Amino acid sequence: MSKIPRWVKIALIVFVVLMVVALVVPYFIDADRYRPTIIATIEKETGRKAEIGRISARLVPSVGFVIEGFKLSNPPNFAKGNLMEVEAIRGSLAWGPLLSGTFQLNGIELVNPKIVLLEDSRGRNNYDFGEWEKKGQAKPAAEEASTFKIADIDSIALTGVDVTVGRVSGQRIMPNIRATNISAELGNVALDRKRVKQWEADANLKGVQIKLAALKDPLEFTSGSFTLDEGKIDSKFGLALGTAVEASGTLQVADVEDAVAEFDLSTSLLDLGQLSASGAETSPASAPATGKSSLVAKGKVRADRIHFTPYEARQGSAEIRVFTDRIEVWPVSMQLYGGTVGATARVDLRQVPERFSSNIEVKQLNVEQLTAASGASQKVTGTADLTMQVFGSLGNLLMNSLTGTGNMAVRNGTLPGFDMGSLQTLAKVQKVLTFGAGSAEKFAGATPFNSITADLGLGGGRVSSQRIHVDSPSGTIDMRGSMGLVDQTLNYEGNAVLMGGQAGTGGDNPIGAITGILGQVTKQTVGRVSIPFAVRGTLDSPKLQPGRGIPTFSTASQPSGTQTQTQQEPAKKKGILDLFRKPPQ
Repeated sequence: MSKIPRWVKIALIVFVVLMVVALVVPYFIDADRYRPTIIATIEKETGRKAEIGRISARLVPSVGFVIEGFKLSNPPNFAKGNLMEVEAIRGSLAWGPLLSGTFQLNGIELVNPKIVLLEDSRGRNNYDFGEWEKKGQAKPAAEEASTFKIADIDSIALTGVDVTVGRVSGQRIMPNIRATNISAELGNVALDRKRVKQWEADANLKGVQIKLAALKDPLEFTSGSFTLDEGKIDSKFGLALGTAVEASGTLQVADVEDAVAEFDLSTSLLDLGQLSASGAETSPASAPATGKSSLVAKGKVRADRIHFTPYEARQGSAEIRVFTDRIEVWPVSMQLYGGTVGATARVDLRQVPERFSSNIEVKQLNVEQLTAASGASQKVTGTADLTMQVFGSLGNLLMNSLTGTGNMAVRNGTLPGFDMGSLQTLAKVQKVLTFGAGSAEKFAGATPFNSITADLGLGGGRVSSQRIHVDSPSGTIDMRGSMGLVDQTLNYEGNAVLMGGQAGTGGDNPIGAITGILGQVTKQTVGRVSIPFAVRGTLDSPKLQPGRGIPTFSTASQPSGTQTQTQQEPAKKKGILDLFRKPPQ
């Protein structure tokens, strides 16, 4: 075996010596003495107070340093706190500038940084590094001359990033969005806003969580990537919110200097029941949005199925526009039990709590399918239309804050039959007329109607109607009252006018039976029976009760053979007690 050349041995010895020096010398270099210079430079460039932990130097694998802790404060005259806190910073320096006595960052790694982006009630923020110049404030003077440069950084590695976006009121911070577990690689970073388009970024979104103030559970990215190149952002991802929704989507920003995000979200199932259960238990206080209105994001959301136990809609879609002072949702459309639902909505961020408004329109809804989905034992049939305008405030008192007006119509359907045992007034009438021998059980068949119309009003946690009108071949019903939105309690008063002598009202129908009995007693044709009633209880367990006053009926005298309809005597209204009075001689 040939011997190793002498020059190789010398080179190896030199290399080993240099490695030992590189490993040992940093322990004897007092890098911490540069801390005041670095702090002064950062404060000069940013206009913020800075805090830096212990600094140690290293020579391998490149010339660099490690900072054990870093804080950068909010700007002057802003809420107390820090824009950024970092557990550790590992940096490397460029060799060329270093030989000439200039410290220039070549690369930097931020370990577990926490970033808090805030806006106050006057529209100021803590992340615009030019804001203090606009206010006419002088730059903080450096404590000593420095050649330390932070204008350009070749690369920044971020691991375990925690970002909070919120508002401040006085000294109180109110977070709206918090994103955690972010890791990313940034390149060509220039801390000059005029050159932000040269930035590059690449991130894996899997595992990133986003906590929204309105939701108890966080959104979690199940997959996804994020890239920034030449001032353009492109992202594809999958995300989940508990069991409420699993969605896939895309997001693009065409120009980061005029940043308007365009997004597209789609899901096979949106479970509104689970989404509601995920809602925040308490609504955090917030400060109103301020400043000029501008578009931040716009996009489309689609869902194949929208489930809200026990109901389900299909083919839902909506377009959303997010502004700095409001959120607009329009148009919203979905298919619901043979019909369609359309809506628009707007949330005003300039008020606390945020106010919203919505216009809702339902067309050709199959009421039988709707009631069948609810599991009701007795079903209403027909086709329903609804229009409604709603206003309210977001937060814990949502249902009580609702106000609005609307109209409803249901046509060509049936109502559950008269339960004479429950409709006590009719039962009593029949019992009196048959001297206690009447039975109501056989009159439980469905009752057809031509139309049901109602005005609707929201307020005080209830939906009320001044007039509900039911028009059927057997007569009419008029009601007024309200239902609780939360407790679903019923409080209605009404009057049923049952028409006699109509086709289909005989046999087992209670109307024909009652008017027939009255006709036999009075020896006249009974035109109609008017019965007051009340509805109490709850929507799940309604209770039909006697109303105010007593039932009345009207009769018409039998016409002679040659008498025409126009010559008949007008109908006369009588009370039930009139049956037992002695007729006039």
